[in-house]
Amino acid sequence: MQQVSSAQFNYRDFPPDDRLPAFRHMTAALYDTWALGAASDFRAEAIGHQVGDLVFNEVAFSPARFQRRAAHTSGRDRDFLTLQAQLAGEELLTMDHGIVRLLPGHIYLRDWAYPFDSKATEMHMHTIVIPRHRLAASATLSRQSPVLEWPMDDPGAGMLLKLWLELLGSFSSVSLGKAELLCGAFLGFLDGLMSGLDSDERPATLRAMEQFLAARLRGNVGTEDLCRQFHVSRSTVFRLFKPHGGVKAYLSRMRLERVYADLRLADPARVGVAEIAASWRFNEPSSFSRKFRQQFGLRPSEVLGRDLGQDVPAVAAMIRGVEAFSSYTDWLSRASNPVS
Repeated sequence: MQQVSSAQFNYRDFPPDDRLPAFRHMTAALYDTWALGAASDFRAEAIGHQVGDLVFNEVAFSPARFQRRAAHTSGRDRDFLTLQAQLAGEELLTMDHGIVRLLPGHIYLRDWAYPFDSKATEMHMHTIVIPRHRLAASATLSRQSPVLEWPMDDPGAGMLLKLWLELLGSFSSVSLGKAELLCGAFLGFLDGLMSGLDSDERPATLRAMEQFLAARLRGNVGTEDLCRQFHVSRSTVFRLFKPHGGVKAYLSRMRLERVYADLRLADPARVGVAEIAASWRFNEPSSFSRKFRQQFGLRPSEVLGRDLGQDVPAVAAMIRGVEAFSSYTDWLSRASNPVS
């Protein structure tokens, strides 16, 4: 009876200087990785299972930063999603469309068709790498909405997690063929959960107001403009924007996201941080730098025109212990290049 293939990655299998390079090598098809702290202190443990074109992972790692560059998303058939059950830790995900904060106690479905930068605390999660064609409801995801989420205390998400953990537990006792059938049923349940999801439950008036502000971020716009445009009172605007921390906080956050995107694409020889910041109405350098660091955990100069991928050193031709995770590396590489 053919069984489900399993593989492990354990930082203890490598000398301290090889731990981060080994993890980088294993996940190179997905993203580039930097330790937030001394590289020799980096820790990561993972156990994986391959069932057909799906790769299941349980992974824990120390604080780290990840970047999925355009080079990771180019090439034939690089089109996949991940289902992520976040058990511990937080991740700040910065994409061209905006910022997403991933929190513990949630399940996320992420579209990996787009580049991103990510800063993560110490993490523990379950993930499944899923080729897009395996989920009929994947059209729910888009560039503007690349992440869907369910709190684990939601009945549907709770059932999904229960099925997920039971599925993982079955891999050691069922045949590969049986595991593939069970995985198909699990994806069917996920499809059903997605098809019943309203990906944007915010009031229509709030969505319209957000669009109005987004189109005028370079101008002097605020609460009074919303009152006039939408014929509502200030108290109504305050109530609608309360989840955002108010109109002023919302505008600041959106403008900072635009600054971040412009800094990434800018040529440092032609434009500076202050000029880009001023174009989005940040005219006080010290206040702008403080807000930028609070939102992104980085100084603006650390983002300006910098392709972080250039800082990833070439992995040594032979990392001691490479045989311990070579199959895992192959799985992730193939999973990120699915063929429908």
